[in-house]
Amino acid sequence: MTDARREWISKRAYSIWEETGRPHGHDGEHWAQAVREREEFERLAPEARPATAKKPLIEISAKAKKTETAKPKKKADSTAEKPVAAKPAKAKALKTAANSKPI
Repeated sequence: MTDARREWISKRAYSIWEETGRPHGHDGEHWAQAVREREEFERLAPEARPATAKKPLIEISAKAKKTETAKPKKKADSTAEKPVAAKPAKAKALKTAANSKPI
């Protein structure tokens, strides 16, 4: 049993226990009922899906598929703007012991 399935059954059994007034000693019955409900859900779930669910959401044409694998062409346009390089900042003069004046 997968963790997700076990968790679902556990939560459903707990909710059944609450719905029936929280009786003592009926946990096995509630668990069995939750398992039956889960099995019924799993049995009906594939039938409830529409037939279109198997189709992809977006159709890709054969031409588009062919160009996806091709390398992109380089532009020979020399008029395109080039990024401007930032000017380097001027270095600040460091104070040294020789440059400092006594107080």
